[in-house]
Amino acid sequence: MAVLLAAGEGRRLGGRKPLARLRGRPLAWYPVSVLHLLGVTEFVIVTRGELASELRGLVEMVAGAGSAVVVVNREPWRENGYSLLLGLREADGEAVLVSMSDHVYSPRLAARVAATAYPWALYVTGCDASPCCVDTDEATKVLAAGPVEVAHGKGLPRWTCIDTGVHLARSGPLLLEAARLTCRLNEGVLGLNSLLDTLARLGMASTSRVDGLPWLEVDTPGDLEEAESGRNRWVVDHVLEWLQG
Repeated sequence: MAVLLAAGEGRRLGGRKPLARLRGRPLAWYPVSVLHLLGVTEFVIVTRGELASELRGLVEMVAGAGSAVVVVNREPWRENGYSLLLGLREADGEAVLVSMSDHVYSPRLAARVAATAYPWALYVTGCDASPCCVDTDEATKVLAAGPVEVAHGKGLPRWTCIDTGVHLARSGPLLLEAARLTCRLNEGVLGLNSLLDTLARLGMASTSRVDGLPWLEVDTPGDLEEAESGRNRWVVDHVLEWLQG
């Protein structure tokens, strides 16, 4: 099973970011197709109400009828950590892949994250120490000591790798308690970065190093242009080569 986070407002891409077109396909098609290639047959899509029908259709076009469970985040102001919790309710305690809907990445990257198993880690972040195609000033950063996450966030003064947006989560009472603690500290808001920073500081988070494997994030019109026809086009070419055989 995989959880796809797609409830952000995406104002810079017109408010419908998961459905913004890249090479004629919706952005969300890329992570769904890559994860399906790796054997994922059940997808939980956490999104806003106005995107629910189209995203369900997109997933079922890729993975077949009945493959999508759509969960509507009716409190998007609580941010993507809250979306994650809504999605994990459908997982029945099993380990699940978690993907951002606006990231394009190699199947080899997702496979490496999926294969990472530290019994003490509730959450695994796919991390790249030297990303080729993202602005590290804007990216989410991770400070790690070996595989152990120490801190997680955009504003870290020291960091060892960049969050690729491909994760592995194990739901359960400890994760929920970390979420409650994070909410109390942030007046009910549960940003994913804040939640992962809490897990890191509690010693419950690890990294999966995916250095050198292609990936990119589409957050702005400029990012979309670079992925469509600019310097990052090769990443999309790489992913499409895998998906189209």
